[in-house]
Amino acid sequence: MLKIIILAAASSCFAQGPSASAEVAVSTPPATVEGLYRPINARDPLVPSTFFGDHKPRFGGAAAAAEIPLSSSTIGGLSLTGVMEDSSGRQAMLTDKASGAVYILKGGKLLDSRRKAVAGVRGAIRGKQVELTMGGASVTLNLHGK
Repeated sequence: MLKIIILAAASSCFAQGPSASAEVAVSTPPATVEGLYRPINARDPLVPSTFFGDHKPRFGGAAAAAEIPLSSSTIGGLSLTGVMEDSSGRQAMLTDKASGAVYILKGGKLLDSRRKAVAGVRGAIRGKQVELTMGGASVTLNLHGK
């Protein structure tokens, strides 16, 4: 007898069905790309970079300064900017303090902004130091000038 009463009460609760549907309200606006993606810097990733001489800059700057050839007296004017290691080996980025020209030391060769080897300059990367040799002159550069 008790089972019949419970079943009758349950069937009356479910009998309301579609006539008593609950309304769904949206509590937040729909997500957009602008709302989800807020880059730290505003650089467009699809615009080519002008970092390592890939494209000519609009103003003279480092590209014009790279035309000045290095000599044994000017290799002392370079500063070690960074050292990187990947599957191809170690690389060091060097900057000329006077002109702002960027050089890369890779595989013992010093490359200019056009990725051409600078004649007569050899180098070695040892930890956070770079040793450059040109002619009879030798210079050791430390990372961050320390």
